[in-house]
Amino acid sequence: MHYLPLLLALGLLVALHELGHLLMARLVGVRVDRYKLGFGPAVFSLRVGRTDWVLGAVPLGGSTRIHGMNPHAPGLDPADPTSLVAQRPWKRLLVHFGGPLANGLFALGVLFTLYTTGTHVVVPLTVGTVTPGSEAARAQLLPGDRLVSVDGEPLENWGGFLERIGQAPGRELRLGVEREGVAREATVRPRADERGTGRIGVSQQYVYRTYDTGQALLQAFAHTANLVAEATRMFERLMMGTSGIVLANPLGVVKQSSGAAGSGLGAFLRVLVSVSLALALFHMLPLPSLDGGRMLFVLVEAVSRRKVPARVETLLHAVGFLALLAVVLTVTLADLRQHLRRAALDANLSDGDSPLFFWERTQRETKGRAAAVP
Repeated sequence: MHYLPLLLALGLLVALHELGHLLMARLVGVRVDRYKLGFGPAVFSLRVGRTDWVLGAVPLGGSTRIHGMNPHAPGLDPADPTSLVAQRPWKRLLVHFGGPLANGLFALGVLFTLYTTGTHVVVPLTVGTVTPGSEAARAQLLPGDRLVSVDGEPLENWGGFLERIGQAPGRELRLGVEREGVAREATVRPRADERGTGRIGVSQQYVYRTYDTGQALLQAFAHTANLVAEATRMFERLMMGTSGIVLANPLGVVKQSSGAAGSGLGAFLRVLVSVSLALALFHMLPLPSLDGGRMLFVLVEAVSRRKVPARVETLLHAVGFLALLAVVLTVTLADLRQHLRRAALDANLSDGDSPLFFWERTQRETKGRAAAVP
């Protein structure tokens, strides 16, 4: 598992987010008191102008202290023209939007670089690999087959195909397939994975291509738009409580990204693009303590022409932060318990003895022998 480059890259994405706030604040004339890369005790500090640039002992993540962001800071003068609270609403909106914008531009830049230097691009609705022994193999699907429909309903994209398969574990489905220009039909019965989501054992096909500058820019924008649209649809399904959809959590991100790191630089960069966009979209949610929540307070003030009391806003942000932290921890711990339970089952069914379950097995065997004695 390639955890070190993953953790460094994720930390830099967070640091980039905070740097976006800093640059936007400086752009609209707001003073930035400190920018810290990493956390823990400061090992290096440099003052440039009125900003302290600090390097933490652990160079993961980052933080920005914008003058006036905390309305309860001691000695804060609301009339200070370099303070955030003294700025017009549109300037404050830009400062809060700076972080998500930085993550979005990073994703766009990485995609543009990949498309200009050459990368693997998807072949729409085309099978790339078939897992031996899977439902797709039993249905005699082959790499290169183009998926046309599911139960007679035309497919628009690979995401729609995965959604139809994922929602039908154990149910027979008819797949319309095109092979070398000839239409055929395959019948599959998706198997439920550990989360109850249907799988048939296929992956999408990719081909290696290089684009010129104009095409690469268009492809990068289209790729970004598709990722944003997919994330939006997933969020809608989460809000509607659709079965088979599981909240993304740090544990899942670590597993996916570390695996991609071992698949090559291109795959790892594409995962970072998705994570960077997810970070931007997450912070744009209109929830307290997030950038979107702060922007919502500014919009309320702009429309009502009445400023939200500082104490009320601070309290809501604090409660919102604790609530978000509780949700993330709950989902992560639930996923961790599921993985531990699966690992325990695998160890219990293996031929060797697992140290974790040695005592439990010994107790079962002892009870079995005792029951067998007349």
